[in-house]
Amino acid sequence: MKSRRAAPAKPVTIKAPAQQVVKDIRRATRKLHSSEEKIRIVLSGLRGEDSIADLCRKEGLAQSLYYSWSKEFLEAGKKRLAGDTARQANTGEVKDLRAEALALKELVADLSLENRLLKKKHDRGWGRPRMRYPAAEKLEIIRLVEQSHLSVRRTLAKIGIPPTTFYRWYDRFVEHGPEGLEDRPSSPSRVWNRIPDAVRDRILALAFEEPELSPRELAVRFTDTEKYFVSEASVYRLLKSHDLITSPAYIVIRAADEFKDKTTAPNQMWQTDFTYLKVIGWGWFYLSTILDDYSRYVIGWKLCGNMRAEDVTDTLDIALAASGCDSAKVVHKPRLLSDNGSSYIAADLAEYLEDKGMKHIRGAPMHPQTQGKIERWHQTLKNRILLENYFLEGELEAAIAAFIDHYNNHRYHESISNLTPADVYFGRGETILAERRRIKQQTIQNRRLNHQRQAA
Repeated sequence: MKSRRAAPAKPVTIKAPAQQVVKDIRRATRKLHSSEEKIRIVLSGLRGEDSIADLCRKEGLAQSLYYSWSKEFLEAGKKRLAGDTARQANTGEVKDLRAEALALKELVADLSLENRLLKKKHDRGWGRPRMRYPAAEKLEIIRLVEQSHLSVRRTLAKIGIPPTTFYRWYDRFVEHGPEGLEDRPSSPSRVWNRIPDAVRDRILALAFEEPELSPRELAVRFTDTEKYFVSEASVYRLLKSHDLITSPAYIVIRAADEFKDKTTAPNQMWQTDFTYLKVIGWGWFYLSTILDDYSRYVIGWKLCGNMRAEDVTDTLDIALAASGCDSAKVVHKPRLLSDNGSSYIAADLAEYLEDKGMKHIRGAPMHPQTQGKIERWHQTLKNRILLENYFLEGELEAAIAAFIDHYNNHRYHESISNLTPADVYFGRGETILAERRRIKQQTIQNRRLNHQRQAA
C-alpha cells in the first residue's frame, strides 16, 4: 500500500500582536458620551463661543463625530441621540427638553439682540469718545435699555455708552421727561464773581452823571469813590448791553509802543510845544504848554498871540515857579524837549536856558513822535475844547483853564496805571494803587462769601 500524504492546512491570517493590543486599549479606554454630554457639546458649538475645531480638540472628539451629533440633534432631538425612539419620554425628560428648548430660545434672542445693538452702534456711530448725542438718540438708547432682557451694563457695553452717562440721562428723563434730555448750556446758572444788580445800577447811574468818562475811567472812578472794585471789561459789557457805547469820533495813530529813554521821576524832563486855537472874529491864538514827561502833568501854560521865544520863556517862568525848580535848593534843573520851531532855536531862548541852568533837547526834523506826549495832550485838549466856538479870548482861556484842571486832577491816565497826572507828580500814586488793590481783594472776598451763603 502506498502511503498518502496529508493535505496542507489553509493559511490563517494572524494580525500583528502590536496592532491588536492598540485596538484593545482603544476599545477599553473609549469614552462613552451620555446624551446630556452630547447635547452640551452640540449647544456649545451652536453658541459659537469657541470654534468647532477648538471645541472638538478640547473635548477629544473628531470633527466628523461632532457634525454627526449636530445633525442628529437638529433632526430628531434628544431621543435620537439617546437611541430611544421606541418609548415615550417620561416627565423628567420632558422637563429637561423644555429647559433645553428655553435655553436655545434665550441664546437665539441674545444673539439677535446683540446683532441689533451692534448694528445700531455701527449705523449711528455710538460709543465714540466725547461724542455728543441729540435728545432723540438719548431717548432711543433709554428705550433700548428698558426693552432689553440683558442687564443694563451688558446692553450699554454693546452700544459703547458708559453707565455713568446713561444714568445721568435717565435721572434727567425721569425728573423732567424728554425735555430734560436736551443739551444744557455749559455756563453755570450762578457765577460767584457776578456783579450784584444793585452795584450795576450804581455804575449805570454814574455813567449817566458823567457821560464823558470812558469805560476805563468809569471803572477807576467807581472803585475810588464807591470803594467797590469793578474791572474795565465789566463796565464795558454793562454799558454795551444798555447801548451806551458809541464809536470813537477820531482815530488815534500810534508811532511806537513806548519811548526808548524813559524818565524815572517828575521834573527830570519837560516837553513843550505850541498848538493853534481860533477865536471867531479875532483870529488864531497859540497855546504854549510845559508838560512833565514822567507824570503828564501840565505844569505851566499861556495863551499867546504869537509864537515867539519870549512867549516860550514866559511859559517857562510860570512852570519854574509852579514846580519850585527856580529855587536855589534844586540840584538838577529839568531838561527841555522841543521841536525845531523858530521860537525854540532862537538865541534868546538859548541864553535864557543857559542862565537857568537847563539843558535843551530838540527832536529830529519831521519826527513829531519824539514829542509824542505833548502832541497827545494837544489832541486830548482839542477833542474837548473844539466842541464849541469861542467869540472872545477870555472865553477860550477860561475853557482851557477848566479843562487843564480836569486833566491834571480828575482825568485818569491809562499809561500811568489809571492815576491822574497830579497823583503821580505829587507822589500820591503808590498809596492810591495800594488802596485799590485792597478794595479789589476785599470786593472779591465779599462776592465769594455771598455766593457761598446763597449756595448753602
